[in-house]
Amino acid sequence: MTSTEITADIYLDRTSVEVFIDGGAYSYSMARKPDSKNKEGFHFWGNHIQVKNLEVYSVKSFWK
Repeated sequence: MTSTEITADIYLDRTSVEVFIDGGAYSYSMARKPDSKNKEGFHFWGNHIQVKNLEVYSVKSFWK
């Protein structure tokens, strides 16, 4: 990467989190165990993090 600015697409469901950085140049997937006590939402961490734009979408389940 030549820039310190990135784009990230984050997909959350009941059991997993998938992250795609810069259109898929880097991706990561992890298991998710929802904690009913955590009501704070997203946490971003690092040095000098600034979220410039955040959009949230809801999608329909593909399970019927």
